[in-house]
Amino acid sequence: MTGHAAHPAIRTSALLRSAGDRICAIDILTPRTRHVARSTTAAILALGIAFGLQLETPYSAASTVLLVANANPGAVFAKGGWRLAGTLVGAAAALALMSLFIQAPALFILGFALWLGLCTGAATLLRHFRGSGAAVAGYTVGLATYGALEAPERALDAVLGRTATVAVGVACLGLVTALLSRRTTRTTLDQALIGQFGTIAGLALERLRHEGQPHALPAAAQIAGLFAIDDLLELSRAESRDMAGRDAAVRDIVAALFGALLGTLDLGDPDPRAPEDLVAARRDVVTELPRILSALEARRYDEAVDRITALSQALQARIGRAEAADVGTPARLIGLDRLLAFAEDYRSALSGMARLSGGRPVPARSFRFHRDWGAATENGLRSALAILLAGAFGIATSWNDWSLLLLILAPYAVLLAMTGNPAASAGAFVNGTIVAVPAAFVCAFGLIPNVQGFPLLIAVLAPFWMAGLYATTLPRHMLSGLAFLVAFNTLVGATNPMVFSVPAFLNQAFGWIAAVLVTRLTFQLLLPHDPRRQARRIHAALRRDALALLHADPPEHRHVWAHLQHHRLARIALSLRGDPAAAAILADGIAWLRLGRAAIRARAAAQHPAASALLRTLILQALADAARSPRQARDTLAAAADIATRAIANPRAWPAAHRVAAGLTDMVALLEAHPDWSFDRHRSPPC
Repeated sequence: MTGHAAHPAIRTSALLRSAGDRICAIDILTPRTRHVARSTTAAILALGIAFGLQLETPYSAASTVLLVANANPGAVFAKGGWRLAGTLVGAAAALALMSLFIQAPALFILGFALWLGLCTGAATLLRHFRGSGAAVAGYTVGLATYGALEAPERALDAVLGRTATVAVGVACLGLVTALLSRRTTRTTLDQALIGQFGTIAGLALERLRHEGQPHALPAAAQIAGLFAIDDLLELSRAESRDMAGRDAAVRDIVAALFGALLGTLDLGDPDPRAPEDLVAARRDVVTELPRILSALEARRYDEAVDRITALSQALQARIGRAEAADVGTPARLIGLDRLLAFAEDYRSALSGMARLSGGRPVPARSFRFHRDWGAATENGLRSALAILLAGAFGIATSWNDWSLLLLILAPYAVLLAMTGNPAASAGAFVNGTIVAVPAAFVCAFGLIPNVQGFPLLIAVLAPFWMAGLYATTLPRHMLSGLAFLVAFNTLVGATNPMVFSVPAFLNQAFGWIAAVLVTRLTFQLLLPHDPRRQARRIHAALRRDALALLHADPPEHRHVWAHLQHHRLARIALSLRGDPAAAAILADGIAWLRLGRAAIRARAAAQHPAASALLRTLILQALADAARSPRQARDTLAAAADIATRAIANPRAWPAAHRVAAGLTDMVALLEAHPDWSFDRHRSPPC
């Protein structure tokens, strides 16, 4: 009996110990929980200061904190700064519009629509947090003038109050973030760059060892992931004054890595009858690349640069010997040239890492990014039409709180236009708002009436804030969490003194839900976003730039040109994420990019000091003829390559002639692989 009675006690003790161990293993100070706690602290501070300053809508200061909050300190500083700048510009625009049209609501709505459309277009064109600044400048007019149309004498107070609450929120969040967060973005940036070095080296080794598919293209995730380093760079610039002046160095590294990534496409299986020197060169790269990568991962940048430089010099020596021999065919040179191009791009990226880590001078290059003017026009027109239609509805129906529709529709129309799938994002906003309404009702009429004093008010509000902030850290629920925080905070409307009016709450809640539903309909009916059309537009721009190299030298350094095309490919990959058409459009875009790179190499070879005037004329004429007669382009370039290898009598000019022939033959191979290509600059591929 005693033994049997002991078994339940032992099991219970074991269960309690196991539960205790699991509870102790819970780390409540994870980065996510630290972010939630830090942001909640900043919101409490902002609300307290706004109450102390007796601002009319103190809860807006807390809302600013909740909207700007981010787990990354760099994002907080950048978002906060641009949000404040956008608010100041928007406040000035609001004062101008109200001074002109405060007595004419129809004209005010027209001016607001035009301003919001202009700012939406600017937000689409600008990158990173500059775009959010333009967006804030646009919708601040609606926020700053809410209620002023019904009470014009309060117009100036409304604008100044809005500006003050944003300034308080941004300042409080910036202070708390500076004091309570660790700045680790620079370390993350270095780790991401080294990770990309490893990924690209792995792809090269797979192809050189014949372990991968010889004709496999880089995946969309690889292209977009490499360009995502630019986002880390922007955050690092906001965190560190040192990195603010070294963005060109990082972009130069990314451009060189992208060139190396494309270079891996040319490292597939060689011809079984390949010359021995080409086979030996491939073997040298396979042997040396892991050693270079080991030195890089150990942060021995100078050693890595020395090794890749020695490898490049060995490849150049082999190419020099091949160029000096009258081989009569560029096949061997093409193989060696491709190895050298990969090694040179990899070396350029490694040299950039060495300069970046050692604080050495960096190239002063200005990099360009793709500006999608078509998307900017569509988004701007959509926002303007939405405000015009909403304003016309409010005036026609004489809804007593019709300006609430503009208050909500304006920010949602511009912010959601900047997402990849606006209609789906609008659906997430609807879900977050629907959850916020009952939560706000319970808080405003069930909890707050039973408390007195600021500490107890915070005890009531903070759990709801923390729940919303936690949702924003989950990718699937980020937009729903943002919508919840904004709607909850505004519907509760924590002021001093509090006003408890169920009819007013229900009227505002109805208007809020109606506004988010109208927002969703706006993106479904007014110039609906078409990712495939956007991808075709971007692809057409990439194609035009590649074809332009048949007519003239690139207008900038090859890394600047490649960086722009990389941005376009990354935009296509993000636009068509999850769409089967993405692979076809990306493959075609990569092929056009390779054609442009081959044209750059051929033109560079023609500038060789030993190249004769005849050789320069030959290549320029061949490229021009190919551009003018696309149907004969392949034959034209092939004939020019043959002439370059056979018709140059001077042995001193053979190296340049062979290099030109190699570049032209490379272009011929690409054209043979894509017989459906057209050189019409305005043609886009079907999706």
